[in-house]
Amino acid sequence: MLPETRATSYAHDPALGKVFVYAEAGARPELNGDHDARLLLDAKGHLVGVDVAPDTDHRLIVMLGGHEAVANVTDARVHVEGGGRKVTLHGHAEKLITAGANPYVF
Repeated sequence: MLPETRATSYAHDPALGKVFVYAEAGARPELNGDHDARLLLDAKGHLVGVDVAPDTDHRLIVMLGGHEAVANVTDARVHVEGGGRKVTLHGHAEKLITAGANPYVF
């Protein structure tokens, strides 16, 4: 079974050039700092999920929407804080995300 958690909050700030995804506290205590990731995007470029450190034992998948919504997978670098509680997309990764409201955040 994949180490998956549900996102609890999402914020996209184009002025700062950052996307913030928040998840349940302490999902992976050893996971902090910059990591390789896979952005899980729908057909319109909205973020459905983030697969952090996918090729390591510390892998964590944070989902905003369902797996069936994923149309594209793109490699990126992300910054992780709090053992996966906060995942920040910036630079090139942020530019891949469609601006505006995310349809998977309720």
